[in-house]
Amino acid sequence: MREVSIRQAEPAELMASRAWIDNWRSMLPCLVANRRFLSGSLCESILRLLSRPQRLADIERQLSTGDPVLVRASLFNLLREGRVSALELHTRPLSLFTTFVVSEAIS
Repeated sequence: MREVSIRQAEPAELMASRAWIDNWRSMLPCLVANRRFLSGSLCESILRLLSRPQRLADIERQLSTGDPVLVRASLFNLLREGRVSALELHTRPLSLFTTFVVSEAIS
């Protein structure tokens, strides 16, 4: 039988992470509902576009030939995988002005 380590999060710790938690709470339904429609080519297009920081609105506009929901789902999946980052998601709500960039670890 495998031992499992459990760590209790203190209320102050949860409050400090509230924006991050709330942002994932809003992104996950889009990601889960569309995960089977994600394509490698769309993800690669997003990564190329993010060679410099881009706002969500600009990403959606520049990839407007595709379904904007799939663009968002692909972007959120890249964020989940750690290939893209958006530091402001830790402190501010997700919006069309949220800036995304390719994570330094893979660039």
